[in-house]
Amino acid sequence: MCEISVIIPVYNVEKYLKECLDSVVNQSFTDLEIICVNDGSADKSSDILEEYSKKDSRIKIITQKNQGLGASRNNGLNLAKGKYVYFIDSDDYINPDTLEKLHESIESNRSDVVLFKFETFDDARNVHNRGSEFRIDKIFGDRDYSDFTFTYNEVKKHVLNTAFSACLKLYSKDFLDSYDDFRFPENISYEDVVFHVKVMTRASRISFVNESMYHYRSNPDSISNLKSNGFDIFEVIDMVEDFLRQDDYYDILENEFALFKISQILTYLKSTKSEEFFQKAKNEFESFKINDMNFIKPKFEEYNMVLESDSYLDYISNYYLIQISKLEKENEKLRIENKELKQINHGMRHSRSWKLTKPLRFLKNYRK
Repeated sequence: MCEISVIIPVYNVEKYLKECLDSVVNQSFTDLEIICVNDGSADKSSDILEEYSKKDSRIKIITQKNQGLGASRNNGLNLAKGKYVYFIDSDDYINPDTLEKLHESIESNRSDVVLFKFETFDDARNVHNRGSEFRIDKIFGDRDYSDFTFTYNEVKKHVLNTAFSACLKLYSKDFLDSYDDFRFPENISYEDVVFHVKVMTRASRISFVNESMYHYRSNPDSISNLKSNGFDIFEVIDMVEDFLRQDDYYDILENEFALFKISQILTYLKSTKSEEFFQKAKNEFESFKINDMNFIKPKFEEYNMVLESDSYLDYISNYYLIQISKLEKENEKLRIENKELKQINHGMRHSRSWKLTKPLRFLKNYRK
């Protein structure tokens, strides 16, 4: 038995796989088994896995016909022998001390799961940005998180309106094994969502490492960006609702669920660009009862726009007209601020006050 089982689903990622594997095999925490699930790759991913497994005995390769990300994670999880479980996507990478810090947190806090932050990056543009992450520190403030746990009830936003990725957590294997349904949905996109909601609500002790340690590749060909079917989000939403109702969480999270449902549908409405999707979204909105309209305020304008539109073209036209109007208002605000700054600068340059003109004279002489 090892301390941490690292599960890596692999599918046609020869361009990025070495970077991912290097980040795992070179972790400062070494008591690992590394389960690589080759999900029917047709490129050189298999050769890369074989190359690394020969150099590192901790690497185990599972080869299967293409079954998708959910099945790959499940098959890896079924074989995991570690005390803890960690998932990483094969086109991403982690900091060298990620598993060490997560292990310290989950051990010292005796938690079921530990959360942490991430950043996104784009190879083509060499751009790194903070991710839409677990901002637990915004809720609890500056404290010693090495000795601190909480439950979902204290961080409701992070149950249904947050980053759902399975890769942003270290899990206790005993915790996952204590429920028969702690597996990822298969043959469906967005498989992380339901798994995340179950983990967050069921964990009796959640801990947090206040650092960005996961690097998520946001390139269009990323393994996590291949949205095979935007319509799957409706099924995922129904699965989440069924779970919340069956396990008696729905009443507690009713408002959060309303925002979740509306936000997810609106997100994929714009990316799917489909009249059929629009009509299904509108039907969902018309039949959905919202308990607190103030709670969905961040999305109310777009939500209402769907209800008032007759078609996707009508909706998207109104959406962009509003975005243009907002940009025009912002530009006007900047124009006024710029005009005021020019007036202030003009006043300083022509002022007889020695105190006001001294900085300007200093800069003038300094530049000489």
